[in-house]
Amino acid sequence: MLGAPSPSCSDPVLTKSQNEIRVVYSTLDVKSWMGALPSAADVRPATCRCCGTPGEAVGERVALQGHGVRWRTQTGPDAVDGVPFDDEVPTRRYRCLACGAVITVLPAGLLPRTRYRPTAVVLALALWALSGLASVAVRRRMAPQGTPSQEAKRGWPSLRRWARQAWTWWGLRVPASGSASTRERVEALLQRLAARARDGTAELVSAAVEVAAHFDGHGVSATPQEAPTS
Repeated sequence: MLGAPSPSCSDPVLTKSQNEIRVVYSTLDVKSWMGALPSAADVRPATCRCCGTPGEAVGERVALQGHGVRWRTQTGPDAVDGVPFDDEVPTRRYRCLACGAVITVLPAGLLPRTRYRPTAVVLALALWALSGLASVAVRRRMAPQGTPSQEAKRGWPSLRRWARQAWTWWGLRVPASGSASTRERVEALLQRLAARARDGTAELVSAAVEVAAHFDGHGVSATPQEAPTS
């Protein structure tokens, strides 16, 4: 039996943490996901991330019902020497009948709430903080041809946000702020990512970008959950 709606989940004014738990990641990567979009039943989350109601309890009504498909643009290069490009990725949405929350299921490799690929984010940070490239120039390097000229001429405030947020995306412990410069924080991030690379002899940025490509979403919330796959 489904309970009454939970105010914290159905309230449209959400705190950052409440909003983050609405995203669930599948174990399928972007390439597999786009090759054959899984059905709503295939990637239905086991429970609602807001109220904990089982998504499809045996003998009961399905609580997490399919709520349509939304398309997400992802852009930027997919390798250090890659050419930036756009593509559209479908994401599945579910509405919880118990609390009203809408849960979005994303494939592994798609960052939450940013259009840029994980590889593009890490490469952009390296070019900006380590190579000293101006944010406008970095944006041009990461954007496909045909990006509106006015957008390409503006600075890129997202870089500072990514320098702070990328740690949690990859499940890394955020270092104490102290007196470290942005450059030092980015270099530390790259080193932590590169330490996970299969090839321990690879150049720092290349190794970090390789690891970034395998983003699985486990750093998005404090209690990560994978959507089941068929």
